Amino acid sequence: MSGERVLVVDDELPMRLGLKEVLKRAGYEVELAEDGEKGIARLDAERFDVVITDLRMPGKDGMEVLRHAKSRHPEVLIFMISAHGDIPTAVEAMKYGAQDFIQKPFQIDQVRARIRAGLDTRGESKRPVGDLAAGEVDESIWEEFPHVVGRSDALGRVLKTVKKIAHSPLPVLVLGETGTGKELIARALHEHSKRSGQLLATTGQLPASLIESELFGHIKGSFTGATSDKAGYFEAAHGGTLFLDEIGDLPMSVQVKLLRVIQEREVVRIGESKPRKIDTRLVAATNVDLEAAVAAQRFREDLLYRLNVITLVLPPLRERGEDVIELGRRFLEKASREAAREGMSFGDDALEVLRKHRWPGNVRELEHACQSLAYLAENDVVSAADVEAAIA
Repeated sequence: MSGERVLVVDDELPMRLGLKEVLKRAGYEVELAEDGEKGIARLDAERFDVVITDLRMPGKDGMEVLRHAKSRHPEVLIFMISAHGDIPTAVEAMKYGAQDFIQKPFQIDQVRARIRAGLDTRGESKRPVGDLAAGEVDESIWEEFPHVVGRSDALGRVLKTVKKIAHSPLPVLVLGETGTGKELIARALHEHSKRSGQLLATTGQLPASLIESELFGHIKGSFTGATSDKAGYFEAAHGGTLFLDEIGDLPMSVQVKLLRVIQEREVVRIGESKPRKIDTRLVAATNVDLEAAVAAQRFREDLLYRLNVITLVLPPLRERGEDVIELGRRFLEKASREAAREGMSFGDDALEVLRKHRWPGNVRELEHACQSLAYLAENDVVSAADVEAAIA
């Protein structure tokens, strides 16, 4: 039995009682409050490890419970319960210190796992990530993301946010120039979430004529060439994560259906009228200015609103300091091994060229340059002239 204490603050009696039953079975001591004012009073009178509070309540709402708890009892973990229309406010609550929020409708049994994860995370470090200064990166973050190459503060701040939001079911919008590693961040989100044991599906570049079928699926005979039923990416990634790249290029007709999937958590295959429930976490990415696309009527504003709940902006390579050197060495090592020239390295003059280049194609451009060097460099120690020729 855990012995940890949970306070449930909700104006709906069935919700309070349902949560109490589930959490008591998990070994927690559970107390109830029927509104924000009573919840605050109990917080001040007793010790709690966790507070689960509804966002919308008469009188004092969940935000007031959060503000009071964080000012008077900062060690308490706050979980916010919210409906679809409350998402922007709930995200704002996370910025002000809420551990996570649980979006309605939800399976009550899933709450138990979210709370346990929050308590376990709190116990892993004496210093919460949220306490770090804006420009400071805890060195331990690199140990948690061993496959991410680099040590710059700009990248570290992105990973710090990834760690915080990984367990959330919210959609994530990843923005950044071409070649900055958006798929790598999607993979990091997936691997650090409770969905890591399930599929991470990545769409790649989808043919325009097949986008709808590939994403949402179809049934046999629904169009020419549909010779059998087929599940789309959303169904295939049920229980896991879907990485949808180049979302800014989706046709408007597909944007409408995607909006429904996000709102209703269900898909309708082409040729079918019955919706199918899904539990798929969406990570979308683009290098397009979506606000400009909305202004130009190429992207739906309501879809942007749904996607832009949590946004990660990946820094270009030119803003990542010495990361270019570490990445270059890693890419050259791999490329030289594949080219049967294992042991190649950069000379000091070559490293200086790497540092000064602007890398408009970012990490992808650097990787391609190293692949070229593995075959074309005259010697095993790459010179400045070799690098200049590779990036010309």
